[in-house]
Amino acid sequence: MRKRIKIHEATHENDIRYLGPLSYQHFMALGWLCLAIAQVVVMMRIGGRMNEQVSMKTAGILPVLEEIANFALPFLLIANFAQILDAKNGYKKQLVKNIGAMAAICGLFYLFYYRYVVGGFEAFLKDPGQALPAIESLLGKALPFGFRAFNVFVDLLLCTLVMLFLNYRPTRVFKGKLVFIFRLFALLPIAYEMGCMLLKLRAAEGLIRLPAWTFPLLTVKPPMTFVLFVIMAIFVKTRELRFRRHGKTHEDYQAFLKTRRNSWNFSVFLAIMMVVVSIIDFAVVFGFSFGEGMKSFSARDEVAQIQADGAAPVVSDGIETVTEAPVISDGAEGVAEKTDTETAVPDERDLESDLDAYFSSEEGGEALAMGTTKALAVGFGESIYMAFLAPLMLLFSYTREPKRKWIDLLIPATGVILILAIYIEGVHRLLYCLPIEKMDLEEIKQTAELYSAMLK
Repeated sequence: MRKRIKIHEATHENDIRYLGPLSYQHFMALGWLCLAIAQVVVMMRIGGRMNEQVSMKTAGILPVLEEIANFALPFLLIANFAQILDAKNGYKKQLVKNIGAMAAICGLFYLFYYRYVVGGFEAFLKDPGQALPAIESLLGKALPFGFRAFNVFVDLLLCTLVMLFLNYRPTRVFKGKLVFIFRLFALLPIAYEMGCMLLKLRAAEGLIRLPAWTFPLLTVKPPMTFVLFVIMAIFVKTRELRFRRHGKTHEDYQAFLKTRRNSWNFSVFLAIMMVVVSIIDFAVVFGFSFGEGMKSFSARDEVAQIQADGAAPVVSDGIETVTEAPVISDGAEGVAEKTDTETAVPDERDLESDLDAYFSSEEGGEALAMGTTKALAVGFGESIYMAFLAPLMLLFSYTREPKRKWIDLLIPATGVILILAIYIEGVHRLLYCLPIEKMDLEEIKQTAELYSAMLK
């Protein structure tokens, strides 16, 4: 029987033969392809809202495309993680690329929104200062949860920062014992992620309205996907600690990261964690839904109890008070105490039947749906599909070197061009879906001649 090799004993000499056929370049291409499909979904949704026939035609294919689009961020995150593990590229290249791309998308959005959308609307108003509040109000009502998150490079940057603060070894500042302070900086991107989650939840509950300038700064990926990335970063760090317990150096560990054995172990761990995260994500959505249902049930039960006790709220001079319950006579005091004692501990079977009846009712169904809506607004529930991506991880190897490195630049450029083409073609097709009457060519000619005469 062959002896099992421990991680500190693994070298390139006793390495395994298996090397996954898929590299980070394949995942990068798949990620950008899924991003392009996501834009197709956006155009289909707009077309469906404008024209009922378009909605009927796309009803079958739209859910399938939505599920495919959900794989964009996992693909890109894994490709990003694989490049970070590559000692030759390190963190600097990923940080520069993600910061630059994030800033570019923010700049383009601000230019388009404030210059052309708001600025164009100002041209039709007597008071230009009313343009921005009007458009912000319209967006708050038109968007599903009052906001739209679309800048995926915010997520990629946060994940890169987590990996940087957990695993990078500073050479100038924070050396020695001060490296612990550097490790604590990993809490900053985690706090940013949690802050975005809280803002999304508040917006979904209608408690706040997010201004449009925050849209390109919000995280896009589901929270559980971010949790998966943090788990991956911690896995790499704890694996190094285990490796160095046996007298190995950091340089030895960097060499160990290049082995096929570690690549296979990482792929297996990632596949398992994808399934685990999917199960947890489903449980969180169920928790949101059930919690909202119980909250609504308790509120209804409290109102019913107040009405049964005869303590209905009375409003007097703008101040809400509660009327006292009827006073019980001395002769009925013993009966009242007995009744209170009996009703203080409700029968579990009655409670279960009440819950079943309530959740089966229209009010209970709306409460459960509201809980699910809040979970989806934050991003929970969108990582359940990752369980289907887990088998593909066994074909992935971050140590596989692409034959043509220049394709790394070609893939994002091609993706951007493809997305622009989708929007141009989509807008062209949407013109045929506009609910307006068709114009006669002669009327168009007369209108054109009229405007031409006015310009002379």
